[in-house]
Amino acid sequence: MSTTLSYDFKIVRFWIERNILFCQFLNTNLNHKLTDKDMGCFLKAVEDLTRGKRMPLLVDLRNVVCNFTVEAFKSLAISENFRQYITYEVFITNSIKGKLLVLTYKRIYEPKKPFKIFDDVEKAIQYCMEEKKNVCKPQNLKTST
Repeated sequence: MSTTLSYDFKIVRFWIERNILFCQFLNTNLNHKLTDKDMGCFLKAVEDLTRGKRMPLLVDLRNVVCNFTVEAFKSLAISENFRQYITYEVFITNSIKGKLLVLTYKRIYEPKKPFKIFDDVEKAIQYCMEEKKNVCKPQNLKTST
């Protein structure tokens, strides 16, 4: 029986499944604001889970009702480990607010990393699995100099 390492915070849960890093927001408190301190804890969890391995990130924003501070977005965008080990991002949202949140973040703070937005979990996972095959092809591997 295999065990799954996960990090559960009050407002978000991280785990790895099928070599995909999952992030599920659980917060239902409208008054909660995610801060750079929260983001620091989340980034530490991501670092522990990925263990230096590059993988896609699937973020489930369907239950998000909290707000993100500018500092939280900035700390995520400048994280070297996050930029280095997350190959692309997939977001699941069922609201216009969630979609606007993703589009704003990607446009302002993280415009270079590929991403896709879905409203269906299974389609998002299927996309990740297909995209992982494309990323692993020799012609798509990038070397840093």
